[in-house]
Amino acid sequence: MKKRTIIFRNARIRTMGRQAKAGAMACDQASGVILAIGSDAGVLRDYGRASGDAVDLRGLHVLPGLTDCHTHFVGWCLMRSRPRFEKAASIQECRRIAAASLKRSPPGEWLVGTGWDRNIWDDPRIPGRRDLDQVSKNNPVALWSKDWHALWLNSAALRRLGVNRSTPKVEGGSIERDGRGEPTGILREEAANRYYLKIPYPADPGLKGAVRAGRDEFWRLGLTGFHSMEGPAEYRVLQRLDEEFKLGLRGTLYFRRQHLERLCQLGIRSGFGSRRLRIGGIKLFADGALGSQTAWMLEPYEKSRSRGMAVVSATGLQVLVDRASENGLACAVHAIGDAANRMALDALERARKIDANLRHRIEHCQLVRPEDVRRFRKLGIIASVQPSHCPSDLDIIERHWGARGRHAYPFGSLARAGAALAFGSDAPIEEPDPWKAIQAAVTRQRMPPDRPPFHPEQSLSVEQAVRAYTTGAAYASGDEGWKG
Repeated sequence: MKKRTIIFRNARIRTMGRQAKAGAMACDQASGVILAIGSDAGVLRDYGRASGDAVDLRGLHVLPGLTDCHTHFVGWCLMRSRPRFEKAASIQECRRIAAASLKRSPPGEWLVGTGWDRNIWDDPRIPGRRDLDQVSKNNPVALWSKDWHALWLNSAALRRLGVNRSTPKVEGGSIERDGRGEPTGILREEAANRYYLKIPYPADPGLKGAVRAGRDEFWRLGLTGFHSMEGPAEYRVLQRLDEEFKLGLRGTLYFRRQHLERLCQLGIRSGFGSRRLRIGGIKLFADGALGSQTAWMLEPYEKSRSRGMAVVSATGLQVLVDRASENGLACAVHAIGDAANRMALDALERARKIDANLRHRIEHCQLVRPEDVRRFRKLGIIASVQPSHCPSDLDIIERHWGARGRHAYPFGSLARAGAALAFGSDAPIEEPDPWKAIQAAVTRQRMPPDRPPFHPEQSLSVEQAVRAYTTGAAYASGDEGWKG
């Protein structure tokens, strides 16, 4: 009969709890539950008979499994096998990468990729459909910008999606048009999201295979869970894998805004599901992104009159937050600019009168004024931040935000103010490597590290950073009683 209990001994175990350190632990192999931690002698005495041979870890350090608190998990799994454009330094290079991928694509098949960034291009003009028409007139092409706030389409993609001069405006987004009213091939914010969701997913076997490969990469990185900002289609894929006992990760999903009413009608509340896969709440947007200069600011961008874009009004955001709160759904509000963060805090503060126990959170918190930093703890709002964005954003922070950039990525200020911190990657925008994120939060180094660290007063200790991936992650999903 196979032993159900496995013992690990001779280790340096950091529990992140009251018993900070231990040398051994006993685990149930079927459920993965840790049954006990303690000294080698104590754990062997209590569980040795129920186990096989104890595994000698030879002094290795052991941490709790890490949770990436902000991903687009299924999307990231798919993008791992699709063309990437992060290193393309021009529109011409983007075309070369797309052309190489199209050689392997059947006629008429979609080509989807990600990562183009005109902030690093030799000629930073806004691209358009004609640039991609040069490499494909028949295969539809859809390429996400690095920040996933702009979608670049060719003419075949526009036709396939039904986007033309008579297509109405999209609330909270934009379909860019030329002087004749024709779409240029660039969709932004909610318009990009809405039409991207019309692009068909791969067949189920290929999709499940991509998710299993992504799961294996999470394991390699020490990640045992994720919070994902996706929707019912992605949830169904994860649910099928979970039913087959092949998911192998603990997932919490925040559905997109367009699914709010359906969740309310069905009576689904935050926490619906199991410990392996559950609904966390609803994902809302307050603004755009720094890279595309659509993050909503209290004051204009440097050398510009633009303050970015609020993708919803303050009243509109309040209506959504209140509706979710009345139905027991926690909100995860995307906010990059200082105006967006203030608007999100205002809306979540008023919603506390409806249900003060919901674990609301603000995603990104990239620029927060000092007077607003203090509100996170006061209001019980979780700061869900992505340190791996910081090194790649530093040059454009200084270019577009100037002196106010000293308040960017305010990890240290949030921690000193007592805010609950949860770390994530925003994969596929950045790779979900928690160790690089911890390094970024602790060192504030530029990449390459050819200049001094960026406002080192905002750095965290290694322990604080690890907690944001463990105990902070567990708190964000309401699971602090049994994991983290």
